[in-house]
Amino acid sequence: MDTITYDRKNPFMATVTNSYCISEGSNKETNHYEISLKGSGIRYKPGDSLGFYPINNYELVKKTIRKIKAKKSDSINTKETGDTTLENALLNRFVIHRAGKKFLTAVAEKTEKKKTKKELEEILEDQEKTEKYLFTRDCIDILNEYPVRFTPQELIDTLSPIAPRLYSISSSPKTHPGEVHLTVAIVKYNNFDRDRYGLATGDLANRIEVNKTKIPVYISKTRDFVIPDDGSKDIIMVGPGTGIAPFRAFIEHRKETGASGRNWLFFGEVHEKSTFFYEEEWKKYMKDGDLHKLTTAFSRDQEKKIYVQHRLLSNGKEIWNWLSNGAYFYICGDKQYMAKDVHSALIEIAEKEGKMKKKDAENYINQTLMKEERRYLRDVY
Repeated sequence: MDTITYDRKNPFMATVTNSYCISEGSNKETNHYEISLKGSGIRYKPGDSLGFYPINNYELVKKTIRKIKAKKSDSINTKETGDTTLENALLNRFVIHRAGKKFLTAVAEKTEKKKTKKELEEILEDQEKTEKYLFTRDCIDILNEYPVRFTPQELIDTLSPIAPRLYSISSSPKTHPGEVHLTVAIVKYNNFDRDRYGLATGDLANRIEVNKTKIPVYISKTRDFVIPDDGSKDIIMVGPGTGIAPFRAFIEHRKETGASGRNWLFFGEVHEKSTFFYEEEWKKYMKDGDLHKLTTAFSRDQEKKIYVQHRLLSNGKEIWNWLSNGAYFYICGDKQYMAKDVHSALIEIAEKEGKMKKKDAENYINQTLMKEERRYLRDVY
């Protein structure tokens, strides 16, 4: 009997077996999910990600169908779906929580008012204006602003297919055989007097029924973001917010394999009381000697905001000692701000504690540590 291979083109329908909030008291919801891989034969390692295909919110689907004065049973045809109903296509196949440039272009082409056409053309001619305009609007918002008619097929032809979302896995298969865990911040906001959710996070937050809901998943394997094969090596992990996810997997795995190297975790969030994710687990690891140092930065718990990069700088001498003795350095989380600030802090530490000129410090971090020795590893997004 042939073994079925599950991948991006053929995802496994996995059951969500547990779900709970890990940010009680915070205005920002962050949830922990446990997903069964039983019967799939899927294998993964710490550092890998879980690919997940979300579906659209059903209420949004109904409102979109009503907005174009169509019926859910109306027939459409696409290369991806073949012949299917409008409802099925909007629910399962195409992005509708945020409008795309192709849809906005179609609205501009359809409008007969010269002033409106000029307004839209000015937006479309400037990439920055286009991105800013579309970032806060879905198809309904744009049709409220610029009322034009779309047939079901015309609407579908302007939409982008739903792409899978990747989430860093927050479990080790050695600790949780047959399971994969996720740590997910739920994207929720209000625009134009309507509550909105991120596509994937909204699907997980609103549709999941424990031990009932099945979701299509696959493993996206990492090539570089891996634990050292040599368990005697020390590791420093910087994971603010949900960037903590892979490091939960790392520490579980190092404990299970009896790795003798030390583990130092930097974690940051808004408030210690409400957003110290997995606090009890970290405390137990500290007590048992599996986590050797835990350094936190809760940005709003004091008058002056403190972030993980500040904690790195205040521990610069010890970090430099660890790195000089062969430690690996990992970052997971926000690419736009956090990762850049942490990178700058590392260069500053090399400059000060390594007594280097700035150019030499930059070369050491960017070239030696990251590219040649591959001891500086990042999973940023």
